[in-house]
This record gives sequence, C-alpha cells and structure tokens, in this order.
Amino acid sequence: MSRFQIKWALLGKLERFIAIQVGVFVVFGLLSLIGLPLYTYFELSSSLTAFIFKPWSLVTYSFLHHDLWHLIFNMLWLYYAGKFFLNFFDFTRLLSLFLLGVLFAGVTYVSAYNVIPSFASINSAMVGSSAGVMAVLIFMATYSPNQPVQLLFFRLKLWHLGLFFVLIDLLQLSSGINFGGRLAHLSGAGIGYFTASQLLKGNEVAEGFQRLVGVMLSAFSGNTSRSKKSPFSFKVYRGDSSKSKNTHQQTDQERIDAILDKISASGYESLSEDEKTFLFKKGS
Repeated sequence: MSRFQIKWALLGKLERFIAIQVGVFVVFGLLSLIGLPLYTYFELSSSLTAFIFKPWSLVTYSFLHHDLWHLIFNMLWLYYAGKFFLNFFDFTRLLSLFLLGVLFAGVTYVSAYNVIPSFASINSAMVGSSAGVMAVLIFMATYSPNQPVQLLFFRLKLWHLGLFFVLIDLLQLSSGINFGGRLAHLSGAGIGYFTASQLLKGNEVAEGFQRLVGVMLSAFSGNTSRSKKSPFSFKVYRGDSSKSKNTHQQTDQERIDAILDKISASGYESLSEDEKTFLFKKGS
C-alpha cells in the first residue's frame, strides 16, 4: 500500500471529486503546452452539428476550465457549498445534483444559440463547472435558507449568498456579457431551486437519476469485496531475527486493508479516532 493510496483514502469524496477536476485541468494544460489542445474534443460547442458528433461534451465540459482563476473560483465554491450539503445528505445526492445542473445548463446553452435568432450565427464553446456549483449552492440556499455564513467580516444567511449570485448573473445576462455562460449558470440555479423546493414538499424528483449515479459510483469505486491478501510478500526463515519485524509489517498491512474496506463501505467518517490516527501515521 503506497503512501499516495493512503493519503487518497484519507480524503473525503467531495475532496476527491475536486482533486479529479484539478488533475484534469493540469493534464489538459500540459497537453496544450506541447501543442495538443485536446480539450476542444470535450468542450461544449454552441453548434448543434458539433454537439451531435460530441454528445459526451454535455458532461465533459464541466471538467474543463479557461484558466487557473476560473478553476480556483469554481472549486472553492464547490467545496464551500458541498460541505453545507453533506451536513444534510450524502455524496451520491450531491453528485447527482451537480450533474443535473451541468446537463440542463448544457441543453439550455446549445438550445439558446440555435433558437434565438440574434445568436444563431455565433459559434462559441462553453467550459466550466459553474452550473453544477450553482445547482448545489442554490439547492442549499432553498433547503436551508437561514444557515449562517461567515464571509470575512460579514455574517450572512445562505439565501443572501444565493440571491447575490443569481442577481449578478441576471444583471450580466441583460447586458449581453457572456450571454451563454450566464444563461447556463441560471439554468443550474433553477435546477437547484426546483429540486430543493420539491424535496421540501416531500417529492423526490430526481430519485431515478440518483440511483443511476449511485450505481456508477459503485462501479468506479470498486465496491466489490477487496482481497485481504497483502500486496507484500514476506519470507520468514526459522531462526531469522527479522521474523518478528516481518510479522509486524504484515499485521499493519492487514489492518490498513481492513480500514480501507471500512472507508469504502461506510466512508471516512465511520472510522474511530484510533483508526484515523493509525492510517494518518502510516501515510505520513
């Protein structure tokens, strides 16, 4: 078990999701530096023809970002809103909501540029996870509006923050600045508001989609039974003074595997303080 694997196991699911987005940004950035701008195959084009030949871009655009500041801004707000969300719900619901915001924003973006006459001749492309982030943020601002939020010297309520971002998008939408992007943000916000308001009424409008995302997460995380066999091989000879040390190492590896199984089944939060301390020491 490598230190990287242990450190990865110590991350929560939200932190892993953010780390994946950062990793994608780094990989595509490096590819662009060596003259391989492959991100064009994953960004969402406003051209209906281009979209038909790249249907996957309806999701993949949300894993791309224009620049470092675009990435930092989105990931900070995803982390901030995501932490509030996970106080009430699990990660499967969070990812489902994020992806719903991304999907509906993508459909809105492509539709707008092919339906509104003044934009029909414009060929543009969209990247960024803002629509998914807005879906999570506005969901929480609707579901728990009076949640206190501390921003530097200001203490606000969560609905104040949600309203601020929606107003910014509405104002810039009316000015024509980044019309498609702002429309996508508002579409994501609309998904967040709709799902939260329906949930408060007792209606699970995205239950089927959540189950689908749950199945996908299980497949990717490999929630099949993990082999308990240690990846290290120890040869112990009679009379060898290293026998005790090897046995100790093997016991540690078995305990690490058991802890990682527990994380896979119930999440990092299910670990005891002793287990967390042990895993942290082995990963340091």
